[in-house]
Amino acid sequence: MRFRLGFILGAAAGYTFGAKAGQERYEEIQRAIASLKRSEPAQQFTAEVREAASKAGHVIEEKAAESVAKVTSRARGGNDGNPPTSSAGPAAAPGYGSS
Repeated sequence: MRFRLGFILGAAAGYTFGAKAGQERYEEIQRAIASLKRSEPAQQFTAEVREAASKAGHVIEEKAAESVAKVTSRARGGNDGNPPTSSAGPAAAPGYGSS
């Protein structure tokens, strides 16, 4: 209950002070953010993050393809010539069909 009261009071105070700051302050903050986005360090950071995300995407795609290939191989009987086994289904349930 104490957390809720603190949260509500904080939100109300933030709203009040934000409303008093007005449109001019909002526009000033927006200009500062736009300027920061155009800066060289921010551009460099953005490029590095995009490159890392692209590499991670390729790795994830490769791992997923490998996993699908393994599952498909096992479902088709695997490479050892043995039929696929399953722990699910009527044949695997203990006492199935016994009277």
